Amino acid sequence: MSKNYSAQPAMTLPRKGLSLPNPFTLGTYRVFQRNRDVFLKLWKTELWPPIVEALLSLFAFGFGLGVYITQVNGQSYIQFIAAGLIFSSVLFTASFECMFGTFIRMQQEKVFDAIIATPVSIEEVVSGEIFFAAVRATFNGTCVIAVMAVLQLTPSWWVLLVPPLALLTGFLLASIAVVVTSLVSSFTSFNYYITLGVIPMQLFSSVFFPVSQLPENVRWVAYLSPLYPAVEAGRSLYMGDIHAGLLLNLVWILALTVVFYLLAVNLMRRRLIK
Repeated sequence: MSKNYSAQPAMTLPRKGLSLPNPFTLGTYRVFQRNRDVFLKLWKTELWPPIVEALLSLFAFGFGLGVYITQVNGQSYIQFIAAGLIFSSVLFTASFECMFGTFIRMQQEKVFDAIIATPVSIEEVVSGEIFFAAVRATFNGTCVIAVMAVLQLTPSWWVLLVPPLALLTGFLLASIAVVVTSLVSSFTSFNYYITLGVIPMQLFSSVFFPVSQLPENVRWVAYLSPLYPAVEAGRSLYMGDIHAGLLLNLVWILALTVVFYLLAVNLMRRRLIK
């Protein structure tokens, strides 16, 4: 008796080499949705820390250190530092989500392997990870804005454009973190990027003081930081100071985002294929 086997389509492996992925797909949204649902299930421990962190940071730096600093570039110190804290929060949230969170899902929990076994592609998995980290970072940054609004320290309605800028910045910083994650073999290797990347970005990107206060031969550190144009653009929007430099910063952020996103997708694809 002969058996009749139905033909099964052959599995196609992702192509090697540089590719131009499309981040706006249903598969990308499904990966984002999966991470979002897990996040919301843990809302009791995930939603309140950004608000408390914003309050502590503003009171410690703005009202504490601000007593000794009257004005910075014509602004009160608490208003100057507010924009910096928004994007500092974006930096840490996006970076840690796409370092430790992505590494755990990829290496420990094998979530990526399970998702890739479905019609969702590697490119969509990576894009979904980056989108989720960017949205989560935007939420945390917006908590700082909300606290400032409650304290009546938001001087301009242009501040409403800061969250979209935070989303773009979060996408950029999450992409950089995915690049790092695609290259490391263990959690301890993240210490290199945290110490030599994340911390210098926070300290030398005009978060706590103007870059003009740095010695001239050290200012290049700030100018090379991907966070610096975001802080400068965010501070301009926060204060309602709209000028040509704002557009230049936005163009530079967008260019960096495209470069690091493509690099992140292709490096992660190579790692997962191996």
